Amino acid sequence: MPNRLPRTARSGTARSGTARSGTALLCALGVTLLGLATTGCEDDTAAASGRRQPATRADLAADSDGGKTLRLGEPTSITYKSGSDHMRGALRVTAVKVRKGTHAQLRTAGVDASDVRTTQPYYVTMTFENIGENSLHYPFLNTPTGLEDTGGVDDQPLITGDTEVAVCRGKDPDDFAVGAKVSLCKVFLVPNGIRPSVVTYSTGDDTKRPVSWKATR
Repeated sequence: MPNRLPRTARSGTARSGTARSGTALLCALGVTLLGLATTGCEDDTAAASGRRQPATRADLAADSDGGKTLRLGEPTSITYKSGSDHMRGALRVTAVKVRKGTHAQLRTAGVDASDVRTTQPYYVTMTFENIGENSLHYPFLNTPTGLEDTGGVDDQPLITGDTEVAVCRGKDPDDFAVGAKVSLCKVFLVPNGIRPSVVTYSTGDDTKRPVSWKATR
């Protein structure tokens, strides 16, 4: 006859296993809830303190073109680190065009008389695409755009305030959703007799090595 445990022993073993399973489930649930609560507290603390939120893997652009000079119209990916909401993200940025303007076109922009006499305006057109996972609120997309002349000098951008130059509109969008694209223009005043050499864009994780584009095709 096969050996069998007494009925009372079998019942006790089953009850003990059931109790252990229930205890393990409660413990696991408790740890999960504690983890969620802790994460929520950390997120709230970070938001309240205004600290920059960590980027997700998709938001970490390569920035692999830092220090390189690209052709006009050639896009590059940039880590975005600016904006009023301290949000990191990723942009696809392209310098599209550099063209000569006239001071007559800037009549409403309040250009100083001395600048009219000594400089030549140039318009730099850039395109931006949000390739990250976060919408960007009140972003500073066009601020890092620069223009360097053949003498290696950073040319002076024209600060127009809220006054838009009709032929070179550069106001950043209030909200830049995931997948959104925008084209922006920026005015630079280049000394007479000097030509633009490269367009620069200096945001990213390595701001000391901005990506550049040749100013002419």
